[in-house]
Amino acid sequence: MVTKRCLVVVALASALIAGTVVAGISDASSKPTVFFACRAMTGSVSSITTNSGLKCYSGKKVVTWNAVGPQGVRGVAGPTGARGPQGPVGNTGPAGPRLSLAQIATFSWGRTTAVGANLSGGSYGFTYPYGVAFDGTHMWVVNSNAYSVTEFNADDGSWIRTVSGGSYGFNVPQAIAFDGQHLWVTNTNGNSVTELNASDGSWVRTLTNGSYGFSDPFAIAYDGTHLWVTNATGNSVTELNASDGSWVRTISGGSYGFDNPEPIAFDGSHLWIGNFRFGGSSLTEVNASDGSWVRTLSGGSYGFSDPFGIAFDGAHLWVSNYAGNSVTEVNASNGSWVRTVSGGSYGFNQPEGVVFDGARLWVVNVVGNSVTELNANNGSWVQTLSGGAYGLNLPLQAAFDGSRVWVTNASGNSVTEVIP
Repeated sequence: MVTKRCLVVVALASALIAGTVVAGISDASSKPTVFFACRAMTGSVSSITTNSGLKCYSGKKVVTWNAVGPQGVRGVAGPTGARGPQGPVGNTGPAGPRLSLAQIATFSWGRTTAVGANLSGGSYGFTYPYGVAFDGTHMWVVNSNAYSVTEFNADDGSWIRTVSGGSYGFNVPQAIAFDGQHLWVTNTNGNSVTELNASDGSWVRTLTNGSYGFSDPFAIAYDGTHLWVTNATGNSVTELNASDGSWVRTISGGSYGFDNPEPIAFDGSHLWIGNFRFGGSSLTEVNASDGSWVRTLSGGSYGFSDPFGIAFDGAHLWVSNYAGNSVTEVNASNGSWVRTVSGGSYGFNQPEGVVFDGARLWVVNVVGNSVTELNANNGSWVQTLSGGAYGLNLPLQAAFDGSRVWVTNASGNSVTEVIP
């Protein structure tokens, strides 16, 4: 199992590095590709790159190797004949063999999933960290009890800045979303939403009062043009224009059936909102083009029980049931039930955050201080991460940065990096 996962990761890394490795074509005149990576004391290797400026966390060191062996030496001149001319110089030897994927796999990972780092203390300022978002380069973490937002580099975990005070207006900030340029933070107690510039963390605007209708704004999702904010106690959802923060509409009542709406996810055309009221058992689907109601799913095999997290895998939705200690899979095309997974090795214990990494689902277990990994193809259990090294301490939410999963630990005042 370990070898298989290593090969997949390395194949992706190789595909990004000068097509010669993948194509298998050798150019003896080209400079051999040099790989750089971070190696831990355990022997595990992460962050494979061709960037010579790679920096590693404390406790790890940079290691390097060549993708192509050195070029062979020229042959010596042939002997001079009794009367004939000196023989020609021999041809240059061929380039040495390429480092195979199997060799890389053997050289690197010591286990299927490793903990990359547990960030805490110092300038990070994590204080009951909750929501987390990735902007393509950096991670942004909401500190609910510190009324602040921390930015750090996803590549090496280094702290960049912590923003708070003044016009930011953070007041028990809860969730955060990225729109391609700016970050948007919901302030649960402030009944407001704060917009930040991702380039430098500067304040752009704080939205509150008027037609916004914010009432304990909880989660937020971006649909490519507009933002959608769930209002937990207002039993409504507010739509905002991302270009200028203007109010578009607030939907509530009637067939929407909102009942303490909290989690929200976008599937490319529709929004899915979980109704979390303790004992709640439904999921509402809304058309992103006009905010119209599509359907409300409940009862039967869905098994919804305080749905608290939603992730979209490109075809299906995965909903964590906080009170039900289960995860429900729903077909996004028609809302039909696919399966509900629970019990046994899944180890669900008040599951909350859910994130998709392109192949697997990662479910955060609040009380279990663990993270469960599922196969998105069939919902099968892969592994459950817990224990000392991971530093999971009241984990709440998670985000994927393209290669790693980052989990916020509310009681631990830290963020854990998990390397699939």
